Amino acid sequence: MLDLLCELDDAGVNAATLVRTLAGDGIVTWTDSLAESFYGWNGVRSWQSLEHDLRIDATHDGRGHVSLRFVIRGPRGYEPGAWEASVVVTLDSGEDMRRLVAELTELVS
Repeated sequence: MLDLLCELDDAGVNAATLVRTLAGDGIVTWTDSLAESFYGWNGVRSWQSLEHDLRIDATHDGRGHVSLRFVIRGPRGYEPGAWEASVVVTLDSGEDMRRLVAELTELVS
């Protein structure tokens, strides 16, 4: 088990929750697949933690940018009535995504 504190902070949003994973729940592999698809994809690609306390929805604009919507739920994300907060971060599909993969690799190792 790997527990991570996930904090969101943006205009009008400040939230935090503990995210439980099994060695990262494949987040590095998922993010790496996004980085390898730098030319884009259709629709939304999503990743979710073991207990549904963190979800990341990724979209590609077809012009070299990836939008990542980070959604945290708490205190028990798997419960239907859990609170939810989200922020969107936009990255370049090339170097920014590769840097994210490297940072996540370091975080979960």
